[in-house]
Amino acid sequence: MTPEMTSTNRILVVDDDAMLIGEYLRCLGEGFEPDCATSTLGDLEKVLFGEDTDENGAARFDVQSRNQGKAAVDAVRESVKVGRPYAIVFLDIRMPPGIDGIEAARQIRELDRNVNIVIVTGSLSPEPEDLGKVVPPADRIFFFKKPFHAVECRQLAAALCGKWHSDLALRRANDVLEQRVWERTEALHKLAYYDPVTHLPNRLKLLDELQLLIDASTDSNLQTAVLLLDIDRFSFLNETMGYKSGTELLGAIGKRLVRTCQDLPDAQHSIVGRFGADEFACLVPGIKDNNELEEIVERVRTSIEEPFLLRGRELYLKSSIGVAWHPVHGSDSKTVFSCAEAALHRSMRQPGRCVTWYHREMHNRALYEFDLQSELRQALENGEIITWFQPQLSLLTGKIAGVEALARWLRPDGTIVQPVDFVPLTEEMGISDLLFESVLRYVSSAVSRWKAEFNWDVPVSVNLSAHQLRNHKLVEIIQSILEKDNVEQSFLNLELTETVLLEDLTIAEPVLRDLSKYGVGIHIDDFGTGYSSLSYLADLPVQTLKIDQSFVERLTESETNAKVVQAIVALGKAMGLDVVAEGVETEQQLLMVAKYGCDLAQGFFIGKPMMETDFLAWCHAVDQTTNDLPILPALASENG
Repeated sequence: MTPEMTSTNRILVVDDDAMLIGEYLRCLGEGFEPDCATSTLGDLEKVLFGEDTDENGAARFDVQSRNQGKAAVDAVRESVKVGRPYAIVFLDIRMPPGIDGIEAARQIRELDRNVNIVIVTGSLSPEPEDLGKVVPPADRIFFFKKPFHAVECRQLAAALCGKWHSDLALRRANDVLEQRVWERTEALHKLAYYDPVTHLPNRLKLLDELQLLIDASTDSNLQTAVLLLDIDRFSFLNETMGYKSGTELLGAIGKRLVRTCQDLPDAQHSIVGRFGADEFACLVPGIKDNNELEEIVERVRTSIEEPFLLRGRELYLKSSIGVAWHPVHGSDSKTVFSCAEAALHRSMRQPGRCVTWYHREMHNRALYEFDLQSELRQALENGEIITWFQPQLSLLTGKIAGVEALARWLRPDGTIVQPVDFVPLTEEMGISDLLFESVLRYVSSAVSRWKAEFNWDVPVSVNLSAHQLRNHKLVEIIQSILEKDNVEQSFLNLELTETVLLEDLTIAEPVLRDLSKYGVGIHIDDFGTGYSSLSYLADLPVQTLKIDQSFVERLTESETNAKVVQAIVALGKAMGLDVVAEGVETEQQLLMVAKYGCDLAQGFFIGKPMMETDFLAWCHAVDQTTNDLPILPALASENG
C-alpha cells in the first residue's frame, strides 16, 4: 500500500434508497457549503487533510455508492485488490431483498480490517449489543441515525477519514519498527551463532545443530560423527603472513571443508563450522560403520593437506583431528563434543599423530589431569618438583661431556609423577615460567657446588618451552640466577624442540640471539620431527642437534632410519654443529651412532635420569675407569 494509493479520502455509501444516496453525494461533495454556524468545520478539515482540501478548506472526498450489501462487499474486495482501499463504508442496516448491513459489515471486515464501518439505521429500537465482537475491532464500527443532518454526516466523515489516515501512518511506523527489530534480531542472531570471519556456524550453533541431528536420528544403527580439526602452526602462519592473510586463510579452510562435506553420502545434513580460533568442526550424520567413518576422516584430512594458494603463494597445512560419535560416546551434543575435544587434544600433544579416535581411557586421563592441576601449583611452592640429571657421553673419549637437567615431581607419599604428565599442564595453567626458574635455580646452585668441590667443567642443559620464548625478560632472569651463584654462562645450555622453535620462529629468533650473545648454548632437541626447511639452522645461533630418539630406537629395525640418522649427522657436521644421539638403549645402537659420527650419546644404556647423589656417584665411577662399566666396552677397545 503506497501513499499515492491512500491519500484520497475514499468513501463507499450503501443504501437501497436512491434519494438518500443523493444526499450523501451532496453533503460529501466539493460543492457543499455549510452555514456560518458550522464554519469551524472547514478549519477542522484543513487541519485533518491539509493539501487534500479545496481552496475554501473543504475536504475532498471520493464518494462511490452501491444499493445492495452484496455489491458493497464486491466493491470493497476490488478496492483492496487494486490497493485503493476505502476509509469509510456507510451501510444501511436494512436493504431488502439482499443481505442486511450487519452481515455485509461482517464480510467487509474479513476483507479489510482497517476500514471504518458506519451502520446507518432509522430504527428507534436499541442498537444491537456486542457489535464490536461481531464486526471487530470495536474502534472501527459505529452507528449513525437517520435522518441525519448534512453537516453531521460531513463532520463524521471528516473525523473518521482523519482517524483512518492517522491509523495508517501508525501502522506504517509500526511496520518500519518491526522491520528494524527483525533486522537487528537477525544481526544479533548471526553474532551469537555464526562466526564473523568464515560466516560458518560457531561453537554454540554447532552444539545446537548436533543436538538436532541426534534428536532426528531414528536408526540406532547409524552414527553421527563429530570431527574436530586444529590447524597446526596456525599462530606461526598468522604472525608470519599478517592478520589479514590469516583471516583469508581461515575463510579458505572453511570453504574447502564445506566442499569436502558436500561430497559425502549424507551431504544434505552435514554441517561445517568454526569451533575456535584455529579449530573447525564437521558434523557428519548417517554413518553406517567404522570403515565408512575412517574413509570420511581421511577425506577431510587430505583435503586440508592439499596446498592453499594465498596471495600468489602455496601454503601446505597439517591438521590434528579428534573424532567422537553418537550414540557410542554420548547421547547429547555436549558430551559428544567433549569427547571429540579430548581426542583432539591427544592428537595435538603427540607429534606425528594426526587423527585420534576417542576412547573411554581418555575420560579417565582427563580426570587424572584435573586432579594433577589442583595439586601442581602447591607442589611447586612446597618444593616437590625436584631436578634429576641424565649424563651425555663423548663418543670419542668415553667421558662425560654434557648433562641434561630433568624435572621430576616427587610426591610426599614417595610416588614420582613423570614430566610427560605434568610439564604440559604447567603450560596450560600458565605456570611454566615457575617450573623453568625452579629447575634453573637448582642447576645453577648444583653447578656452583660441583665446581667448588670437583672442579666441574661440563655444561648442563635445561629445557626451554614456547612460553619462555615469549618472556621478554628471559635473558634478564637467567643472568640474575647465574650471577647469584657465580656460575659462568658457558656452563648452561638451553634445549628447545624443533616443533616449539618453528611454531614461534619470529619470536624465537631475536630471543635466541640475545641468549647466544650472553653466552649460553642453544641446542635443538627432537631434531627430525618438525616441518623445517632446515634454512633456519643457518640463521640461528645453534650449537648442537639432538637426533630424536624415535630414529635411534629403530636403528636396527629399518635401513631408512639408519639413513636418516646418517643424514642428520652429515648435516650437522656440514654446518659445524655437534650431534647428540638420544634414546640410546642398547650397545648395538651405541656402536652404530658412534660409527655414523655422532659426537655424544644419551640414553638408558649409558645412564638413566638420576637424583643428584646417584648422578655424582655415576660420574665418579666413569672418571675412574670406563672399561669396568657396561657402557662402552667395544667402543673403548676400538679407541685403544
